Amino acid sequence: MQSILLAASLAVVSADGAAGNLFVRISAGFEVIVDGASAGMSSADQGGALISNLAPGQHKVIVRSSDGREGTFAVSINEGETTSIDVSPLGLRRKLVTAAGDELSVVNVLCIPQGCSAQFRGATANATEEDIGFDSIPAGQHSLIVTRGKNSLRMRVDVPAGSIVTVQADFTSSSIRTVETRRRPVRVQVAEANDALTPLPVPAYWKSAIRGVLPSGALVIDASLAQGNGVRVTVRVPSDRVGFSLIESLLSSTAFSAINAPSSPRRTQNGWVVDFIFYFPPAH
Repeated sequence: MQSILLAASLAVVSADGAAGNLFVRISAGFEVIVDGASAGMSSADQGGALISNLAPGQHKVIVRSSDGREGTFAVSINEGETTSIDVSPLGLRRKLVTAAGDELSVVNVLCIPQGCSAQFRGATANATEEDIGFDSIPAGQHSLIVTRGKNSLRMRVDVPAGSIVTVQADFTSSSIRTVETRRRPVRVQVAEANDALTPLPVPAYWKSAIRGVLPSGALVIDASLAQGNGVRVTVRVPSDRVGFSLIESLLSSTAFSAINAPSSPRRTQNGWVVDFIFYFPPAH
């Protein structure tokens, strides 16, 4: 299975000059980012990407595919030398992103004594015993008015992005203040794969199970139903060697009723592909 994971083996080759160079060996079409700045794309002519005139020392290198998968690692550049890195596309992982609503915030209002109303961003909420909460608040400073009986307390609430802000309105001391600001729990999600499995009329957990045993760089380019509760998929892989390694790995999996590889990896106009049939137990 090591052959389908991200490889970052370092080899050093002598060169002249005070600065150092980095060569990323990978197939064409991958972006290389060094210390946060794009250094260009890998090409078939070079067999990768060459980044010249790097300062000696540690650098953060990201290799990113066109569909958003990436690998990140630290590379040490020596003065007057070229550091070569081998990167397997199947080792690149899809970047985790936060859900769109996670940058919105929540503002809670605590009243002492209980029983007040609050006006916040054009909305009014009343509470007799419970605290008052306002959801989906964008970052910024917002005006808050808390009223109890004939008394009102006012303040500008500083709301950071993706936070839970708690404001305490104390009518016994006629004071209002922010007592807590903390980060909202972040929901991490991965964008749903846009592959040949997506439109297939099978249970969603079948698709998830198949995607779950494939390396992130192995794209399902064709999928169809097979007899006996099976799903036949065609997977694109970088080489026949990787294809044989993937066959060996999956045939030992116990996640399905059975897995068959009807044929050896084969070459097409767009690269190497390998076929699998994943069998599921009958539904009850």
